[in-house]
Amino acid sequence: MASLPLSWTTEESVRPITSLTEIVEIFSSGLDEEQRANLEAFREECLTAIEHAMLCDAAQNQPAEQDTTLAQHPTWHRAMMRHDRYGAFSDHPFYPTARAKVGFNASDLISYGPEYGGSFKLDWLALPKQDFINQGERPAIWPDFEQVGLDPLLASDHVLLPVHPFMRGERIAVALQEAGLSDKAIVAPLSAVEVTPTLSVRALSIVDEPGLHIKLPLAIRTLGHLNLRAIKPDTIQDGNVIQSLLGRIGDRDRAIGERLLLTDESCGGCHSNHRFLSFILRRYPSAMAGTHPVPVASFMTEMSDTRPLILHLIDEHFSGNVAQFLATYIELMLSVHLRLWARYGIALEANQQNSVVLFDENAARLRLLLKDNDSPRIERTRLAHAAPDLVPLINDLCDPRIAGSDSTGLAQMVTTITFQLNLAFIIEGLAKNLRVSPEPYYQILRLAIHRHLTQLDAEGLDTADIRAHLIEPAFLPIKYLLRAASLESRSTLHASDINKFYGTSAPNFLRAQ
Repeated sequence: MASLPLSWTTEESVRPITSLTEIVEIFSSGLDEEQRANLEAFREECLTAIEHAMLCDAAQNQPAEQDTTLAQHPTWHRAMMRHDRYGAFSDHPFYPTARAKVGFNASDLISYGPEYGGSFKLDWLALPKQDFINQGERPAIWPDFEQVGLDPLLASDHVLLPVHPFMRGERIAVALQEAGLSDKAIVAPLSAVEVTPTLSVRALSIVDEPGLHIKLPLAIRTLGHLNLRAIKPDTIQDGNVIQSLLGRIGDRDRAIGERLLLTDESCGGCHSNHRFLSFILRRYPSAMAGTHPVPVASFMTEMSDTRPLILHLIDEHFSGNVAQFLATYIELMLSVHLRLWARYGIALEANQQNSVVLFDENAARLRLLLKDNDSPRIERTRLAHAAPDLVPLINDLCDPRIAGSDSTGLAQMVTTITFQLNLAFIIEGLAKNLRVSPEPYYQILRLAIHRHLTQLDAEGLDTADIRAHLIEPAFLPIKYLLRAASLESRSTLHASDINKFYGTSAPNFLRAQ
């Protein structure tokens, strides 16, 4: 760790370092071509993050177009979209260039970024029905061929595929060429279906169908040079399978079911198994009515009074009682995630963006909505012991890594997502803002973990491995995303998944002090 000013010291001299370019040049010395290219890409990522943050921060306190376009939507959905936008102004807790949407120029950011909350219509392609994989049923909002300016007779042997307008021109042409569709695809002359972006950028809220979102691939990179925001075809099926699995667990396990809501992600499609010729539809449940939905990613966003959003929510829903909120929030997270791990052998990549906390409009009550669960880790033997009738569901998964996990794989995911991102970061952020020690808040968390594990033991579950992974070690797993997604090559690190490459260097805040 170094504090400013920085300097570079050699045997002969000491000189100040005044720019990011100089740092990259110094670190690149003596590296091979691939490693130098990685560092150069990271330099561009840093510069993009600075530019995008400046552009977007200037818009933070300005009204967004979606305030008008979504005016007729239900109260809960307008609140969720508003809080989604707030989250876009916050940096990722553990990734330094998270504000960069590499591939977007300033005009793209203003047109398509959630920070600006604009709206636009989707482009459409007519593609041959052959080699199109369809899952679920299209909503009524889906246009027909005539509505996008095409011959209605094409419906007999073609399908309409939605395309984000950012992909217009060369970007989609490359995808069509790769899929062998350059001379078979027909670009619709008219756009259709008005949308506005959500926090994830590639997920878009459909203006004329409240509570229905569409996820489309984008040729941009976020959270690292290798994190291309396409849609892997396998995730269309796998996301639906996991949501179905969680829904069935919630139906039979009251401790989870009474706290957990899920999106319906049963509809999607893909042509030629290509990551840029795909889409997923996401429908939010009717039980969202009467709630105030807030993604965890928005909790620590600084509002106009310089206090984070979460303190405003605590004032409104918990009469300003921070400890009461934390106890309730921790109870929610553990009731879902610790129980899924201990009883069913399931760890979800329910990051801050995909975890939406539902504040009850009329009570100090919290529930959790989860979406985008296409890459969890499942310990097959534990699931088979708890619910053997559900095992056939995971046999339908496309990604073999999901259900091939052992207890270590689950521990890594739950620790780095649920405990570090969704709990510790909030505890640290509240303590810092209130200028108090975080230790009493951590003690609330430790006592809650002990209570939950004791209850799970009483139900006949063996929690010894969870204690061994979570409570006993001096250091916990931590995700090395910067190394895996930007700085080093996958071959060097031997990383099968750049988003699940871990080290063990995080001091364990869960151990008794």
